[in-house]
Amino acid sequence: MKTDEPAVSLHNLQRRRARERANATRFSTLLDGFDDSTSLDDFEHYRGRLQETLDRLTSLDDAVHDLLSDNEYEEDIKACEEYIDKSKRAIQKASRRIDDLSASTARLNIHGSTQPTATVPIGPVTHSVKLPTIKLEPFAGNVETWSRFWEQFRSSIDEDASLSTINKHVFLREYLEGEPKLLVDGIAVTANTYEETKKILLARYGDTNRIIQAHLDFLEGLPPAKPATPDELNTTFIECHRRIQALRALGEDVNG
Repeated sequence: MKTDEPAVSLHNLQRRRARERANATRFSTLLDGFDDSTSLDDFEHYRGRLQETLDRLTSLDDAVHDLLSDNEYEEDIKACEEYIDKSKRAIQKASRRIDDLSASTARLNIHGSTQPTATVPIGPVTHSVKLPTIKLEPFAGNVETWSRFWEQFRSSIDEDASLSTINKHVFLREYLEGEPKLLVDGIAVTANTYEETKKILLARYGDTNRIIQAHLDFLEGLPPAKPATPDELNTTFIECHRRIQALRALGEDVNG
């Protein structure tokens, strides 16, 4: 009888976990689908529901892992990380939207409130301006675009003191596609491994000599000029000019 008890316990835990995973997917999908017309209450409600679900899910993951063999654990942990990462991204996105909505409400309350007439002149009113959110293009392994991607990510996310290390790691992995994604896919998405992930990516794609060589290879591989339309010639000119400017920014002498 004792040999059957762990199997029964594992089965029940996996059933409960499947239900929580379905809830996590449902709440994450709802939050990702919300737009500017969604109310602050809805964002807060479903963010809370997702956080509660995620807490239960991680507890069930731990309980399930205690009953798995080493090989089963390695397979199972991959699926667990996918659900956790997706849920955390949805929570972070909702939190940012909640902050934006709360700030907008506060500004409306301040500017829309009725103030008594003052007999003493007041100073100039400073209107708050909301800067546009920077949307980073995913990085798919082209070394020529690495510098632009990394500078934008570093300034908007990596150096943002309001973000936790784990959230920075989640965001970084979210912006990777193709080869870069596969390169760090085996690293767990935790706060402790964030620096390791950055180090691997910088070593692979941040090599200045490799970036310079990629631009030079393009310029050296241009075919001889042939009769072409003005649009084609203009496109070629712009592309060459862009790469020359990139080489100049990297410290290369382009006047020789």
